[in-house]
Amino acid sequence: MKWLFVAVALGLAMPVAARDLAVPADKGWKHAETGLILMPQLAGMSRTALTDTTQAEHDVAAQYDALDKSTFATIYLFHPAIADASLWFDRSQTALEARDLFRNASPATADPIAFAVGGAKTASSMRQVYATPAGQYRSTALLVVPLGEWIVSVRMSAKALTAVQLDARLQQMIAAIRWPTAVETEAPAAAPMQVCMAPLTFGKAKLAKPDGADLLMSLMGGSLAAKKKAEAQSEPAVRTTWCREGDARTEYGMYRSDGASSSYVLALYDAGRVVSVYPSIMGQINKTGVYSVSLEDVEGTVSAFQSFTALPSPKQVWSLIESRHRTGTKNGNQLTVSPKAF
Repeated sequence: MKWLFVAVALGLAMPVAARDLAVPADKGWKHAETGLILMPQLAGMSRTALTDTTQAEHDVAAQYDALDKSTFATIYLFHPAIADASLWFDRSQTALEARDLFRNASPATADPIAFAVGGAKTASSMRQVYATPAGQYRSTALLVVPLGEWIVSVRMSAKALTAVQLDARLQQMIAAIRWPTAVETEAPAAAPMQVCMAPLTFGKAKLAKPDGADLLMSLMGGSLAAKKKAEAQSEPAVRTTWCREGDARTEYGMYRSDGASSSYVLALYDAGRVVSVYPSIMGQINKTGVYSVSLEDVEGTVSAFQSFTALPSPKQVWSLIESRHRTGTKNGNQLTVSPKAF
């Protein structure tokens, strides 16, 4: 399961295994925060599992299977650090195309199809269908739908259906899901992720000496992802535009907001978690020029890591995150700081 893999890889404070949600197999399930309802049967498939890797339904997965196991779908509902459908479609598409099972997949259309879902007024959702004649499955599909600050991602594969037939089945599932009536009506139109025009230049970045004041300011100030979220809420008419820097990889994708030249984020796998790299608040005050690194998960917890003396490369940041040596965490109003951070 993709969520569990990320949690284990990064040593996050999450359950060892996803917990089953106590919903009878013949009853519908309603997500409290979004109002999304998943019925026991969708598009000729039955719900066979409903799990959550968090304690607050911030990372839910619902499995649906045809009786003869010829077709299956997994519906993911998560609360990403950055609520951008195009960004998470890009990450999910990278994850799908990198799998050996779908490595030779051929997309049915040159670009993903943008369209409106439920009560949406704009084409804010995206889907892509692939033909996979050489693999175990004949076709596979991906769908991403924004629900306010939430993302719904659907994976569907079939052993016998053509790409055209699978697309029809996917649309049947979309129509059968009971979408919230008001959450997504103001979502912006979706579009394929674009590659950044001018690449960033990375200096000779080294890990900076521990600085308690820098750590506290970073935790109190929040991650870059959190700042973008706050800006979007305070100025809903202004939408952050993201571009991808360099080639995407399974572990992470590097993205920049509005052509930023001194900051970026790493969206980890396709699971909603984001690492922010940006000029340190204290570094700007005391002119040291250090860069903060923080990770925000699907429950809103921000983890701080050791700062860099200059803008670090994604490879350096990924290596730091993999070390699991967090200098502090912020969960709501609760701060936890490592003694080594001072």
